[in-house]
Amino acid sequence: MSRSKSLSLPYDFPAYLVTFLNFLAAVCLVCVFFYIAKDLPETVPLHYTNGIGFDRWGEKTELYSLAIIPAVTAALNTVLSVILIRKNLNWISYLTSGISFFVTLAMALVSAMMFQGALSA
Repeated sequence: MSRSKSLSLPYDFPAYLVTFLNFLAAVCLVCVFFYIAKDLPETVPLHYTNGIGFDRWGEKTELYSLAIIPAVTAALNTVLSVILIRKNLNWISYLTSGISFFVTLAMALVSAMMFQGALSA
């Protein structure tokens, strides 16, 4: 008599998955950012004002924080989320991962706007 084996995932699997996907998004942002940044001119837009357009220009190295901040946030969130998940505080892990993912998306949008301004100027 054979029994069918069913795949059962641990209760914590979705929380770990969300944490991993958040970290993966930040890593993707860093990779894409630096791949595009190497082709930028030395002087790039650094600030955008609605109605005026770009009102401050500077060195492209000043844009690096747009990729580094989400990466650091995601790395810290990964450590914090693992600790929270192990203490059965998954809802706080989801919250911190959501905040970290929001930071990644916001910085990706700002980076895209700055890259577009730099490449079209």
